[in-house]
Amino acid sequence: MWLNLMLSWIFSLGISRSGANSPRPGPGSRVPTLQPSCGMLSLHPTVACLGTPLRASCTLNPSCLQIGQAHPGDIVWRLNGETRQLPLNQSIVGNGTVTVVTVLRAERPHGELSCYLSHRSNLRLLGMAEYQAGVPPTNLQVKHCVSFWGGNITCYWDPGPETYLPTTYTLHVTEEAGRCLWKFRDAGTCVSSRESRSCTIPVENLFASFQVRLTAVNLLGQASATDKCLHGMSVVKLSPPEVSATADRSDCFHMAWRQPNEELLHVTDARYEIRYHEVDGASWTQVNVTAAEDVPASKDICGVSPFTNYSIQVRALYQSDASRWSDGDPSWSTWSHERFVKTLPAAPSRGPALWRRIATSNSDERNEIILMWKPLQPKEANGRILTYTLRWQRIGQPAVVACLTLSLQCALELPASEEHTFFLTASNSVGQSPATKLSIPAGQAPAVPRLPVLVSPASDCSLLLRWDPPGFAAVAYVVEWGRASENRGQSSSWRYEPANISRVVLAEAIEPGYLYSLTIFALSDGAVRAAGSTSAYSKQMAPFRAPTLHPTRVWPSQVEVQWEEVPLEEQGGFIRNYTISYEEQGKDAQAVVVNGSVRRYLIVGLAPDSVVRVGISVSTDGGSTQGSVLSIRTSSFDNGKVELLLSSLCMGLVVLLITAALACVLKHPLYVCLIQGCLWPHVPDPAKSHLASWLPPKLWLDLGNFPVEPSKKQRAGYPDFLFHGVSGVICGQQEEMIMCKSFLESTWPAEASSAGEKYSQPLQTILRGDVTTPDQTQARRQSKVEYSTVIVWAYPSGAPPRSSAPWSQPTPQSPESSGPSREPGLRICSQSPSCEPLDGSCWQCGQQPDGGPASLGAFPLLRTLVVEGSGDLQPNGDHPAGALSPVTP
Repeated sequence: MWLNLMLSWIFSLGISRSGANSPRPGPGSRVPTLQPSCGMLSLHPTVACLGTPLRASCTLNPSCLQIGQAHPGDIVWRLNGETRQLPLNQSIVGNGTVTVVTVLRAERPHGELSCYLSHRSNLRLLGMAEYQAGVPPTNLQVKHCVSFWGGNITCYWDPGPETYLPTTYTLHVTEEAGRCLWKFRDAGTCVSSRESRSCTIPVENLFASFQVRLTAVNLLGQASATDKCLHGMSVVKLSPPEVSATADRSDCFHMAWRQPNEELLHVTDARYEIRYHEVDGASWTQVNVTAAEDVPASKDICGVSPFTNYSIQVRALYQSDASRWSDGDPSWSTWSHERFVKTLPAAPSRGPALWRRIATSNSDERNEIILMWKPLQPKEANGRILTYTLRWQRIGQPAVVACLTLSLQCALELPASEEHTFFLTASNSVGQSPATKLSIPAGQAPAVPRLPVLVSPASDCSLLLRWDPPGFAAVAYVVEWGRASENRGQSSSWRYEPANISRVVLAEAIEPGYLYSLTIFALSDGAVRAAGSTSAYSKQMAPFRAPTLHPTRVWPSQVEVQWEEVPLEEQGGFIRNYTISYEEQGKDAQAVVVNGSVRRYLIVGLAPDSVVRVGISVSTDGGSTQGSVLSIRTSSFDNGKVELLLSSLCMGLVVLLITAALACVLKHPLYVCLIQGCLWPHVPDPAKSHLASWLPPKLWLDLGNFPVEPSKKQRAGYPDFLFHGVSGVICGQQEEMIMCKSFLESTWPAEASSAGEKYSQPLQTILRGDVTTPDQTQARRQSKVEYSTVIVWAYPSGAPPRSSAPWSQPTPQSPESSGPSREPGLRICSQSPSCEPLDGSCWQCGQQPDGGPASLGAFPLLRTLVVEGSGDLQPNGDHPAGALSPVTP
């Protein structure tokens, strides 16, 4: 016994859980009840009108479920799977069962009601029931009926409002005598569903009257349409005609048709309707036709386009006298099958649209002109274009053929200083089009009135261009557009527009994110009379890339960065601003927004020797684009401090090197002597000199005419010399230049010659107390003297040797000769120590009026210079024998 109770409890628990956890029942699905004796659900009625109440009762047996006492409040109702709180009208308890009754409304055409018992938080299914709801048929109406030559009648009706229930429609057609006075023969019935809305009944005689009745029935009721009385021939619907078409002209085509199966005795028993359209078009053109007696049905359709394909169809409508009293009217036949015809070609109706582009020429005298034109539309070409002819005309000359081609452009190189006019025609197999004229002015294009232009986006890939009509009668407009680019010479699109419009939508070659330049030209008589231009984006986008940052200057606390401008092709829109974001190591990130025209930014307030990360983003109305991040380390010192430190170190090093060099130089006696001689030389006192009263800057004399017999005073000064005269003067220019440049001691030669073959005693020159002895042919003494230097040569009676003179000088007798004079004697050259070179070669100091050289007597100073030198004199005032001394004041 206990075992049976345990199994029963487990079985009931499993069933209750499966019912509670079962999926929500939907419409049309049924969940099986537990056991017939444990619960039952009944619903009345099962078919009802929408909105009417339904009575439901749920009966349960508590003893079967082993749950003890049950209460009506434990019943849970579900409608279409949704829990509902339905009102409990009554509860009946008897025979150990509990019955709960409720009322609900049929709100849907189909419903499913279920009841559950709630026990210990579980729902146990007791029963399920379904219902249907709808409306009876109403407002039923027969629209029209048609009869066919095949011997049947088909009627079409309007079923009225939706019933939501299966409804059957029955058509009754009865042959009547007269005008539906009495029944003559049962024609038949036809049953159809709501979806077909038509029914066909065979009949034997169409030349009779018929009564048409329509009824509809469903579970909630029935309805009937109004009866119709019609004649069989009044509702005739003919079969579609058979059509043929031909074309023998460019603007007309001929079509003919006939009714199949000999449905008509005469073509006049029906009227016809023709429709046609271009194959590439969509709209139809309809023409009503009435056929003539005893003539086949046909029609010529004119006013069509040449060289165009057309599609043609025909339909027929039967005409009967019976329709005057019949409730029905005849119907049009269906359209015939399509037939196609192509008209013949014709000459082009207009010339091609012509435009020009003037290319850059290498020569200023000629321009490269590219003539471009658009192909004609099919309705304008009227046939296949065989060739384009471009004629060129100069002012005052006839037009000549410049191009004969099938292409759409022609390039010419023409003089830039002349006005050119072009005429373009297109030809097909029939004829030639009218000419399109275009004029290009000479030189630069003259200024034309401005045409106000407005542009706005029409879509993401199109632009709307609007303009005000010019003040003259324009023949046409040329619209030219293309991408605005920094790279000149890119190709552009263009097209012609008629003169009666003032707006146009450009969708060809337009892409979002690119700036387009648009220009409109107003043409009159082939010349540009007005023009206007603008630029716009069809849609602004985020820039295609951001600029790259470059650091320009870096300080300990500041960093300056700059960036290049984004190329126009990559901007994506009008650049509004740049955002500079930077983040210093260990600090929060900061951002600064600058205007779109700014190209550099100075970041301040940074720490020395720190790393700062700098980024940039560029923004347009369409969005922003982030660039790469640049890491910069600030410097430890300012550039000025570093430069000052380096400069100080370099200056100290230079001073140290100069001091060491001077210390080394000053220790050497030779360098000390050179420095003293160059920087602070010994200057004798001019007051103690014999030349204190007179010292010419330069002195040159020729003593060639010195007396043969020297005076006593001369002999006293030079006892061993016989002065036959000065044979030449040696300029000291080279030695002076050497002395000025090198600050070294100058070399001053002195040579003397006598009348004898050999010197009896050597010539001695006293130079600062030094005595030197020359060889047998000449004697030279070198010394440094102040203020002036005297160089003396003494030669024997013979010609002096050429090699004895260290410098080549012209003599007074022959200024162009070189070397000392052949005339024996003495030469003296005196030069001041001012380091000024002699002007050119040695020049003759003075001459006698007769042209001869000046005598020594004319120069007392020189005589004194020669005779009364400041050399070491004897006590009696004579020089030592054979001595010659340069005078040093």
